[in-house]
Amino acid sequence: MKRKEIPRHNAIGQKIREARKLRGLTLGELAGGICSLGKMSNIENGHRPVTQDELLKLSEKLKFPVSHFADPHIDEKIRELNYYKQKISDLIGLQQWKYIKSELDTFMKKIEEYEIPSRKIDYYFLSGIFYLKTNQNRMAEQFLTNVIQVEENSNYNMKLKLKSYNALSSILFTQKKVSKSLELLNKAVEISQTSPTILKEEIDIINFNRSILHLYLGSTFQSLNSINKVNHHIINTLETDYIKLLIRFLDYEFIHDIREDLLSLRQRLQEANDQEGILRGWALTIYTIILSHSYAISVDRLKELFLLDMKLISEIDSFKEKSLACYQLAIYVYLSKNEEQLFIQELIKKTKPLMSHFPDKLLIARNYYLEGRFHKQFSQNASSSLRLFEKALEVLDIDYAGLLKADILYEISQIQDSPSCAKQAIALYYGHLEKQFLFTHFHELILPTFKY
Repeated sequence: MKRKEIPRHNAIGQKIREARKLRGLTLGELAGGICSLGKMSNIENGHRPVTQDELLKLSEKLKFPVSHFADPHIDEKIRELNYYKQKISDLIGLQQWKYIKSELDTFMKKIEEYEIPSRKIDYYFLSGIFYLKTNQNRMAEQFLTNVIQVEENSNYNMKLKLKSYNALSSILFTQKKVSKSLELLNKAVEISQTSPTILKEEIDIINFNRSILHLYLGSTFQSLNSINKVNHHIINTLETDYIKLLIRFLDYEFIHDIREDLLSLRQRLQEANDQEGILRGWALTIYTIILSHSYAISVDRLKELFLLDMKLISEIDSFKEKSLACYQLAIYVYLSKNEEQLFIQELIKKTKPLMSHFPDKLLIARNYYLEGRFHKQFSQNASSSLRLFEKALEVLDIDYAGLLKADILYEISQIQDSPSCAKQAIALYYGHLEKQFLFTHFHELILPTFKY
């Protein structure tokens, strides 16, 4: 009996070719066990029809439903799914959170209705990024793990998998699970070697993130090694220059050796209108130039620039939180120098309107703590300082056991001469020193954010 043939149709051959390339197969690999190489070439070019048996075998090997090739409306369905994918991606970029969940639900229903399971990886990835961006880390981990566990390793899927590894490592980093975060990135590096040319952008991002992790751990040599592997396929040279400058700073080079480079970098960030970069640049500037004994420009001019930049950036909703942290860093540095009383007062005043914008108890408590330090150092008003320290302590969660709590307890113990508070503070400090993390308090402000 003559085998039934699917009518000759150029669109079917084109869809087979697209699916083959998506799966990363050569023409010969696809033809193997199904038909000759020549016939496979003719099928893809629309010069030969494909039999029903061949189409079944092809769909099985390509892991696409038969309907993907034979459905006369498949092109419209694919376009519709692409529309939903792009729409959700745009909504995430615009931070339109209230619309995204329903769009994701519709996207998944369409995938199931059209019987195109290969597109579920897009749903998993977009869901993971949505939950990550909205600080729902448990849900984000679940969906991003689903992406990684997808069996098909086409080039497209591999890109999404590597993005998911980066996103998952970002979650672990925020949870201070640094070793696990680095382990994930190392696994991603290993996987990326299967197609280094095709995955070059993702490899750049992996190395960028690894450099941040090594910086956090104080491994400046390994950080430099990772950042030097970034080939700028997608990452701006400003960002890699910043990390290299940060490596030099953390390697304890003399401040005057990097001062001019720092000022130059900050100027470039301003010209590029990179608000987040400007914030990080100011954080590092405060740590270097303001603390040094000689200046490339006058301190007064530096303070003017700082206040001008911070005023502009703090008006942007997405940067208010980091702006507050940067103000706090400046207060902390000047308190450590025990000078510039009027400037510190001005900085504290700038933080007041920003405090009402955040539910972050750590930021609010830190503000009260710094204000308490200010009153203790410059007005010698013990009762006022004590009230602010106690207020800072009340703001923190009961189970919080970080270094800020230790600092607050220590200050209270100094005023009240309370041995129990002092002992608790010492115990907390010891607990953190054991972990040997390089960055505490404000240091994280100068680290770039993970990419994915």
